[in-house]
Amino acid sequence: MARAANRPRLPRRRTSWGALVIFAAALALLAGAGAVSPATAQLLMFPPRPKPVVRQERSQEQMLVRAEEINYDYTNERVSAVGNVQLYFGGSTLEADRVIYDQKTKRLHAEGNVQLTEADGTISHGEIMDLSDDYRDGFVDSLRLDAPEQTRFAAPRAERSGNFTVFHNGVYTACEPCVEDPKRPPKWQVRAARIIHDQDEKMIYFEDALLEFGGVPLAYMPYMSAPDPTVKRKTGVLTPMFSSSSVYGLGVAVPYYWALAPDYDFTFTPMITTKQGPLLQGEWRQRLLDGAYSIRASGIFQLDKEPFKDTAGFRDWRGSLETSGQFNLSDKWVWGWSGTLLSDKNYLYDYGLIRNLQVPSNLIGINITPDYALSQIYL
Repeated sequence: MARAANRPRLPRRRTSWGALVIFAAALALLAGAGAVSPATAQLLMFPPRPKPVVRQERSQEQMLVRAEEINYDYTNERVSAVGNVQLYFGGSTLEADRVIYDQKTKRLHAEGNVQLTEADGTISHGEIMDLSDDYRDGFVDSLRLDAPEQTRFAAPRAERSGNFTVFHNGVYTACEPCVEDPKRPPKWQVRAARIIHDQDEKMIYFEDALLEFGGVPLAYMPYMSAPDPTVKRKTGVLTPMFSSSSVYGLGVAVPYYWALAPDYDFTFTPMITTKQGPLLQGEWRQRLLDGAYSIRASGIFQLDKEPFKDTAGFRDWRGSLETSGQFNLSDKWVWGWSGTLLSDKNYLYDYGLIRNLQVPSNLIGINITPDYALSQIYL
């Protein structure tokens, strides 16, 4: 307190001038802040909120209608097209004798020789189709569907919801109709109480299925599934194979395929025989940048070797190991190998596996079944 009392006072005129200087500096700062360059202003301000992206829905696409007569019902907000009606929308074409479009419900009602051709080539026929305006949802009466993969569905009624199509009391086949008599049953077909086609999963599911050959029922399955024809490689059970022989009796082989990766796979095929027990087979295949190779092995422990007495097959264990490969050196030159290792000469013949023998192309047509081994490297 004493030191503050002894502090000298500044003259009043100097104090007023100092206040003026401070006030002028404040004004300069304010003026400078108002004159900030646009680049600096962007740094000091929040960026504007981006507007949400408006995605164009299928219903916003234009629909082209061709017909002999078009009637407008303004009261009920319906449009009727009559006579050789053709509707083009989103890469699909709908043809019918009569089509009614309800603007309130956004649905199409087509009747009379109805045909829907979709962008992927799928053609659906029916007497009546009731669909949403984007063709994704609806039902069909008396449906016949021809897929681009030469497969066919038929059902008295079907429903579509998004990527699911349900066929009630449907029929599925991959056989073409007989040219002489189209009404004749195909070579094979599957009848089911319900057939469900999942286009996302690319699977077909059958409920209460009956497998028919030439119109004759042969097998009943309460439930089964299979990949649709668009699938080229999918893990699962392949078509069973049946055989018979005086050596091993009746045989049933059920292959199981593993699609392990785009460039390699594995197939395990157990064959159950009535006289000799199970015969196991496995095949590994892989494709590389300039070629491919495969390895196949099979073997069996014979339950009854007496039928092979006095032959090379009179042994407990019998089997084979085969491999082959071919690779490109250039556009005109290739190199590869082929090799087979057998327990005995007659093994492949006795069990019907001779068709699996890896035969080099330059030896086809020649009896080259080896006693125990055969190998070749070629260029």
